Amino acid sequence: MDSRQKLKKNNIKKAADSRSPKRVSRKTIRRRRLVKRIIGVVLGAVVIGALFYASSKLLFVVKTVNVNGSEIFTPEEITGFMAIPAEESMFRVDTDTLEENLLNEFKYLEDVRIVKRFPDIIEVTLTDSVESYYTVQDNVYKIYSQQFRYLRNGSEPPPETVWLDLDVENSEKIEQAKNLVRQLEKNKMEKITKVSVRDDNSLSAEYDSRITIEFGTVLDIEYKIKMCSKIISEKIPEGEHGTINATNSGEAIYTRQ
Repeated sequence: MDSRQKLKKNNIKKAADSRSPKRVSRKTIRRRRLVKRIIGVVLGAVVIGALFYASSKLLFVVKTVNVNGSEIFTPEEITGFMAIPAEESMFRVDTDTLEENLLNEFKYLEDVRIVKRFPDIIEVTLTDSVESYYTVQDNVYKIYSQQFRYLRNGSEPPPETVWLDLDVENSEKIEQAKNLVRQLEKNKMEKITKVSVRDDNSLSAEYDSRITIEFGTVLDIEYKIKMCSKIISEKIPEGEHGTINATNSGEAIYTRQ
């Protein structure tokens, strides 16, 4: 076979090879699939983001702010302070910050709960503070709410409030007083006029401004209160003054003045 024939044969072979599909490796196939998946995920995220943005601008916007629960403040006062812009996105409303700001601004709000009702309603539920306790220092009465929230100063205690004989700056004593008040209320001792927490070993209360009740420590406090409640209701005449010593668990001794 001469050189011309060989050249012609080689050209024919190359042409055939160029027309036949090239073999692709498995690694290349996996890479291509991975690229396709990544592109799909990115495009999906873009579409979802666009839909979310559009819905937040067009669908989930504040249409109504409902305010209820307060007999002190009007809905207009509350919504005016909240100042939520018209057509504000529901997702941009920071309920925690609004709750904190309302409590700081309005002292006679004991509690604030703000809930988003999708797609377009903000529910604001308020609990008013009630003047429930007071402390006395240098003839100045400091008035506190039912959860020991400071409300105001006064020249005299409001009616039907309880005297707190304790350091209101001491969080531990405040918690002890709260627990003592809860236990007294649980046992329907509704005429408590004073709660004293001098130290861990000296808890006491005053009933109807005439019966001093000495509990000592918090040990068995619920049982002590039950004993004292029974003595007051069954053994002490109305109007009589005296002291109940319940510092020893298991017994309560009444002494008439």
